[in-house]
Amino acid sequence: MRNHLVTQRLPVNGLSSIYDSKKKGDTMTYLEKWFDFNRRQKEIESLLEETIAQQSEQSLTLKEFYLLYYLDLAEEKSLRQIDLPDKLHLSPSAVSRMVARLEAKNCGLLSRMCCHQDRRSSFICLTNDGQKTLASLQKTVEESLEAGLDFLI
Repeated sequence: MRNHLVTQRLPVNGLSSIYDSKKKGDTMTYLEKWFDFNRRQKEIESLLEETIAQQSEQSLTLKEFYLLYYLDLAEEKSLRQIDLPDKLHLSPSAVSRMVARLEAKNCGLLSRMCCHQDRRSSFICLTNDGQKTLASLQKTVEESLEAGLDFLI
């Protein structure tokens, strides 16, 4: 079971694989499995990036989708901005730029509130419009993942 994910032998919905170019019966080294997994992950991320950009009125990026998703999971649909870099795997300055870009788009998906305990900190909050946009995008992303990740089952 441990190797189920990385030993998939068939191309998956157009996703390439090192294994596709190997002769039948050959096995992949762990390094080849890692590169294969990494390439497939990047291909899936590209597919999701394109899907999200096309399906959202605001032409959101995959990372912006992640931001909305994590805000939605949070209590009261808000998180301190300083807590976002770890969740999004971005630097604090990249998160700050992302939030500023979303605010500049004036799309109403999120809002910023000052933290009363620490005035240097702020909360990023998911708005009702943000929740609606996220719900719609989640459905589309789920469908894309279902179609593209059959090999995980």
